[in-house]
Amino acid sequence: MIKTVLTYYASRLDEYLSGFHHRPEGLATVGQIGNATEERPNKMVLSLLNVERETTGGISAPIQRTPDGYTRTQPPLLLNLNVMLAAVFDERQYAESLSVLTDTLRFIQSTPKFTVERTDYTIEIVTLSIQDMNNVWTLLGGQYYPSVVCKIRRLTLESEEISTSGKTADKPVIEM
Repeated sequence: MIKTVLTYYASRLDEYLSGFHHRPEGLATVGQIGNATEERPNKMVLSLLNVERETTGGISAPIQRTPDGYTRTQPPLLLNLNVMLAAVFDERQYAESLSVLTDTLRFIQSTPKFTVERTDYTIEIVTLSIQDMNNVWTLLGGQYYPSVVCKIRRLTLESEEISTSGKTADKPVIEM
């Protein structure tokens, strides 16, 4: 599901950017940022930084009552995706990378909600301190590119596995 959400968002961003910047190969992609051995793609690269558990929805009980008794289910796993959108361009195209970043910010601002496979997601910009940004770019290999960090909220993962754990008693059993 993570791949589906990120590739969908990158394709919508690519459609938006193609209205301002005309490149047949496109301007947005999902990929790894900071791999110094590869050639720079001259694109806006969407990369997963972190997956975190969403805790505002609470944690539901794993045992639920059904007409046949009780079943044990695992509650859905609610996740947030921290992603980075970085304008990974050659040094000669630094000014163009700033333009692409500006248009990406316009897209994020104008489209804070999107739907993938009948599920709604929101995206919002996350403000990181200079120290946090330094730490992120150090982990990514030390090469900085103009970028923004965002959070995609409420990715839900559910297991299909359910196990029956017992029947409902007609009357209480008391042993003495």
